[in-house]
Amino acid sequence: MFIRYILFCLLFSPSFYSQAKEIIITSAAQTEIPVTTFESSDNSRVLLWLPTEYGIRGREDNTANELAKMGISVWLADLHGAYFSASGRSSYNDVNINDIVDLIQQASQDNKREVILFATGRSAPLAMKATRSLQLNASTKDIVKRAVLFHPNFYTGATDVGQSINYLPITYASNLALYIVQPGLSGKTYQLAALIKHLQTGGSDVMSQIIPGVGDGYNVRHSDDKKELEVYNKTPVIIYRALKALGHFTKPRAAAKLPTGKAQSSSAYSVGLQPYNGNIKEIYLDFKDRKDLRHTLDSHQGKVLLLNFWASWCPPCVKELPSLNRLQQKLGAKGFTILAVNIGEDKQTVKDFLQPMNLDFPILFDPDAKSVKPWNLIAFPSSFVIDTEGKIRYGLFGGIEWDNKDIVDTIKPLLKPQP
Repeated sequence: MFIRYILFCLLFSPSFYSQAKEIIITSAAQTEIPVTTFESSDNSRVLLWLPTEYGIRGREDNTANELAKMGISVWLADLHGAYFSASGRSSYNDVNINDIVDLIQQASQDNKREVILFATGRSAPLAMKATRSLQLNASTKDIVKRAVLFHPNFYTGATDVGQSINYLPITYASNLALYIVQPGLSGKTYQLAALIKHLQTGGSDVMSQIIPGVGDGYNVRHSDDKKELEVYNKTPVIIYRALKALGHFTKPRAAAKLPTGKAQSSSAYSVGLQPYNGNIKEIYLDFKDRKDLRHTLDSHQGKVLLLNFWASWCPPCVKELPSLNRLQQKLGAKGFTILAVNIGEDKQTVKDFLQPMNLDFPILFDPDAKSVKPWNLIAFPSSFVIDTEGKIRYGLFGGIEWDNKDIVDTIKPLLKPQP
């Protein structure tokens, strides 16, 4: 039995299949890119992993090892290490695309093996830009034919709350076989159909899979959540099956034309409560609360409303609930009401989640996420301040402490004197 145990460990140990190796890839611009390689016995293809804009999180190695055991070599590139940049939403804004092109070419071993791109979040536009550059050259146009994208983010980032989404130009000029894996607990889930349509504009064939019960980053984030751990352990199989599915697309690829007149780079969202400059033409407000009472704009006529769109799986949404309650307590007697609209969750789930909380404002339900389109919702929480005339005056992406002095001082002038 002991000998069988030793043989089992040798056969199924990741190191038996692939010994991780640290290398440095130097681009033509002399950028040194740290890469961890996980080589399999099959040298016909390599999965080049471009991590999320938040950098390598520490759980990538296990997935890469498992893929190597399945016969898929993996190169995990540390772009933050290459540029000595801090992780964050805008950390990839200044990446030299030619460095990514050189990285892809070296991963291909002089065009001897196919490079499959695996990109997450805001590394997806980098992958698509580099691929298009390769497609412009006859000698390199076929190095990349497929890509797997985990919750890709092609937004310019410049969209203010309530405005229509702006996509980066490369979204419309990508021509690959693409497989998108989108966690279900994410605002991007509601924009997936539109993203697929835009990616198809350039000629891409797009397949997609929604993973219910988990949020963006589940595949690299350390978590004690049983559901996340269960799905995380399936990540190598999800990727393997995605590659197999993409193998059915064999048509030749060519560089698509970049559209003109569109934003060229990502920029940060506005911070704090901002004057509303969106393009919502009509206020959509028709939801029921926990007592099945209907709430419309007319039913709150003459009041200042704070309309807050949220979800129980969204940490910033949950974090701001206590401060929202304090704001309601502070201004509620002065003609002010918070309406918190839960998006996409069933009523009982929300009721159970809120059971320990004592909130002084109505919780409304939108289980079918009907408000996403009319309110141009792309992130949660999203909030709108509506004045007594039914006009949107302020908006905000993200969570804040709602009872801080600046917020209170911004809302107070909208309130009418109470008799």
